[in-house]
Amino acid sequence: MGLHNPLPSSMSSECKKCGKILASFINPRQAFGPDKVIPPSVLANAKGLAIITVLKAGFLGSGRFGSGLVVAKLPDGSWSAPSAIATAGAGFGGQIGFELTDFVFILNDTSAVKTFAQAGSLTLGGNVSLAAGPVGRNAEAAGAASLKGVAGIFSYSKTKGLFAGVSLEGSAIIERRDANEKLYGTRFTAQQLLTGAVSPPPQAGPLMDILNSRVFSGGRSSAGDDMYNDIPTYDDRRESQSHDQRFGGPNRSSTWQDDVYDRPAGGFDSPSRSNTHDSGRAGPGRPAAPKPNFTSNKTANLNKNEAIAMFNFDADQPGDLAFKKGEVITVLKKTDSDNDWWTGMIGTRHGIFPSNYVKMKE
Repeated sequence: MGLHNPLPSSMSSECKKCGKILASFINPRQAFGPDKVIPPSVLANAKGLAIITVLKAGFLGSGRFGSGLVVAKLPDGSWSAPSAIATAGAGFGGQIGFELTDFVFILNDTSAVKTFAQAGSLTLGGNVSLAAGPVGRNAEAAGAASLKGVAGIFSYSKTKGLFAGVSLEGSAIIERRDANEKLYGTRFTAQQLLTGAVSPPPQAGPLMDILNSRVFSGGRSSAGDDMYNDIPTYDDRRESQSHDQRFGGPNRSSTWQDDVYDRPAGGFDSPSRSNTHDSGRAGPGRPAAPKPNFTSNKTANLNKNEAIAMFNFDADQPGDLAFKKGEVITVLKKTDSDNDWWTGMIGTRHGIFPSNYVKMKE
């Protein structure tokens, strides 16, 4: 289990983190086998999900805090835009140590979704019933349904640390409207987002790719591992993700150094680190550089798969291909859009770069 950031981060970082966490709970290749996954029947019938990373630390008393996202399934079967949430709680006793836990909460009914969407905060185990969910790819749907009648929320968790069996019962879940505002440009409430007031932005791609995968569509468990083939895979050792294998570039990852509101606000006008996917939503926001004026003949001597840099591009995160204006980039993978992230190479260096910083041979 990799370490995920429990601190409140930008929505873009939260989407990457939560996509990675969710994949580790539903894909047998990432969840230590088919007996350790959330059953497909539970995923297909979910009315919503909440995904949170929580840090619990204690000496004389104990405290816990964390951050994550909540999404809801809309009446047409699509998924809402994510809303940022945080959690906090306290305990008593002589426990010493720390514990980092990833939680996935399956919201089984509309009442559970409405509880998460209400203004202010909610208390898990207080406002809504909570129970440990069934596990295993072949878990009987009937058994899951009987549990669903008892609990509005199924809880799943993975822990790394020195405590044992952390529970979020009694913890307050709070909506982070400031984080929503930084992404959407408007101070949307959780209720507005979870009822479809706005479409999922490109920055939510790492999470939406998983929610739109076959395992959430009610596929038969007898279909074998094929039903998981469209779930992005992650490598904790390199902290990189391949959330869009069709594009193949080195995409962004959720790390301890991810932005905690110390980078420019994302919004819809800054570069998205997720790639265009097939859901029909808009592609990533335009890179911030002004549109270049292609009046010179600098590209005349380029090969077909080469591009010339029209602007300087600095590598501010691992996986970026930095270059100076005038450098020639060998383009390895590209799209038809000048509003996307392409994969390229300069000498022995390779990585991704914004497509409207360069000019291809005409």
